[in-house]
Amino acid sequence: MRSFLFGLVIAQVLAVAVAAWAENPVGVITEVKGTAHIKRAGRGYWQILKVNMPVYAGDVLRTSANAKVIVWTPNGRAQTLGPNKTVSIVPVKSPRDSLWREVWTSFVGRMKSSFSEESLAAVAAARLPDSNLDKNRLTLLSPRNSKVLDKQPNFVWSEVENAKGYRVTVGFFDEGKRVWETIVNGTSLNYPKDAPELKPGKVYIWQVEAIGVPEASESAWFAVLNPAEARDIRFTLQQLRKRAPDFVAYSLMAASLLESRGCYSDAISILKAAIKQAPKQPEPQFLLANLYETVGLNSFALQMRAEARQWLAVARSLGWQVAATR
Repeated sequence: MRSFLFGLVIAQVLAVAVAAWAENPVGVITEVKGTAHIKRAGRGYWQILKVNMPVYAGDVLRTSANAKVIVWTPNGRAQTLGPNKTVSIVPVKSPRDSLWREVWTSFVGRMKSSFSEESLAAVAAARLPDSNLDKNRLTLLSPRNSKVLDKQPNFVWSEVENAKGYRVTVGFFDEGKRVWETIVNGTSLNYPKDAPELKPGKVYIWQVEAIGVPEASESAWFAVLNPAEARDIRFTLQQLRKRAPDFVAYSLMAASLLESRGCYSDAISILKAAIKQAPKQPEPQFLLANLYETVGLNSFALQMRAEARQWLAVARSLGWQVAATR
């Protein structure tokens, strides 16, 4: 139960906060042991402090004997409040813009759109589509219309029935020039080290054709990030992973950062790993559906939203109330 709650920590809290307060939270309660209370700014009464509550500047936290509270803040730090403490929450100060601030701001914005009234209404109207993909249609899965961190990306596509192999081609988007081509039997391929080096910032088109199956082919674009930017993002992801209470919470923050930098395929990969680990949590599913739409995988998005809808009732039964549905 506790790990489930931790998994919901960031997404659930910010969704509630959208409607309840105009300002963004300066912290999120990620753990409560013992008894603790919170008094909201401008209010004269105390209420029980619970996991997933947002905290705002001017709020006051109070812990009893043997209590412990952990607060996640937008600078990436987890702060601990011990027993018999009373602390007033102050605004989070940052001497300069940082990737931590970018992660937090981007994530708040993503939650506002993901759990808006319009988004949830669309989910309610959705019906689970046929999960069986067209076996005669080839679909490029990754990287798909996305920037990538790795200068040797892993190409992935769907299997086509009766295909005798797959011809993979990489070329320049603006020159129509073929850079590299190969034929493989499987449905994935790492861009090899001995192939022509992919230039950062340059937009490429990659295409896969199913050999022996007429019209079974598809193209998509990708671009490799500048090495310095990719290095900064990787460092931030490492720090997020160290501080996150669990992998699902990490995946939500990491996907938000990657999405803000245009690295949609890398964000999709992280969210898919989180869903595999916690298949009954709707937050990664909602975010993944949004990313599927962004890269043009609309049928995948529809199916993911329908699956996420099935677990909303479970999440609410654990105390999650999405403000947009009130």
